[in-house]
Amino acid sequence: GSDDKEGTLLGKRNILLGCSARHPDVTQPNLQTLASSLNASAAATKHSSGKMRVWSRVPIVCFLCLSLVVGEVASLAPARPGRGSVSVGPRRGKLAPLGSTVDGAPLPRYRVDLDQPPGVRWNDVMKEKRAAAHKTITGLFTLLPEEIHTEVDKLVLHAEARLPDWAREEMQGIAAALNVTFGDVLLVNFFFEITPFCTSILAQNSRTGHLFHARNLDFGFGMPSFSDNLRDLAMDVEFIKGGEPAFMVTTFAGYVGAATGMRPGVFSVTVNEREMTGPLPIPNLLKGVLNLINALETTDAYPVTWATREALEDDATTFKSVVKMFSERPLATQIYLIIGGAAQGEGVVLTRDHNSLLNAWEMDAASGEWFLVQTNYDHWLPMPIWDNRRIPAEKALKKVGTDAILASAIYSNVLSLDPILNKLTVYSTIMSCGEGKYESFSRKCDGCSPI
Repeated sequence: GSDDKEGTLLGKRNILLGCSARHPDVTQPNLQTLASSLNASAAATKHSSGKMRVWSRVPIVCFLCLSLVVGEVASLAPARPGRGSVSVGPRRGKLAPLGSTVDGAPLPRYRVDLDQPPGVRWNDVMKEKRAAAHKTITGLFTLLPEEIHTEVDKLVLHAEARLPDWAREEMQGIAAALNVTFGDVLLVNFFFEITPFCTSILAQNSRTGHLFHARNLDFGFGMPSFSDNLRDLAMDVEFIKGGEPAFMVTTFAGYVGAATGMRPGVFSVTVNEREMTGPLPIPNLLKGVLNLINALETTDAYPVTWATREALEDDATTFKSVVKMFSERPLATQIYLIIGGAAQGEGVVLTRDHNSLLNAWEMDAASGEWFLVQTNYDHWLPMPIWDNRRIPAEKALKKVGTDAILASAIYSNVLSLDPILNKLTVYSTIMSCGEGKYESFSRKCDGCSPI
């Protein structure tokens, strides 16, 4: 009834005010404003009950915003029991590097057998990466008051049955291996879905016809220790099916999606966050969070890196079919998909809103467009002055030249050039789908640009 709905809205208001009290220097003005809006909504709920679903997402939005703004804080969340008979460790910890990362060191490579049940196929990886993954997850949740944990768990209970079986069961297995809740693992996977900054490159060699697909993944804006933790989690994973290699991804321990991957002889793909869209040039974090939560609650829109993982796993996938699928399928957030193939000229950047294709930018070597560079902004618009990685990358590629472009040249002369390589860069990956080559390297450049 409307009385219950009004009480729910007032409860959200109280949660926001609690957050404001805990983080007065960071959150008070914004949260007080949101709380006032919630109070007004509660008073008018009988006339506009449809708005309540939006406001029910506000606590989770607040968590993700805070986690970007505040990098190092004391734990706010007490230990909580998990569901069922599994005991769950405390959601507390501090983000801090576990080991020393050497710039340019090859990422460790693991195998995951798709013929094993989803709930156990990551066990070997998580056994080796347990300390780093547990520290990263619990570090993120230091920002959450217990009231927000409750709202998170309500969302998870509502959404759990709507998740694809493979993703739900893999995340349940990871949660058990790490002694954390399923909701923790789910939200961390969504955190990875919406917050990376990246530079992706497609470039074709005119002599051999080989297409190279490369990317730097930058992560941890406002959270430098988080970038360090992710370097300990970064890895290449070779997925096995029927005893044979099926596809490769570069990912983080505990993350089941695929933001960087290749199916040899078929296609390669990288996913870049899409920033600064709309009539006002503001960051898209809030829009991404709301789209993802809305996808879980009300629509068939799908997290893009889960769709990417499924496309890589599909034996029937072709370059044309994957481009068509990503052009048409409803996705949970605005995104760029950079897709390369095995044949000459098979390269495209798709600019997506969460429910439609906005632009398909195709490679055209015959007209002199032998490379495409995509960062986090629409390629037809000027780059923001505070983050212009695209122009230096384009100049570096032109300097190398189409007749000399190789994986080694892209790594040394493009991906290792400041600001394409910056303090937030976690890894570099270079793929050649036609040759079946895939290499990834850990990156750490303390003297580089901040972003």
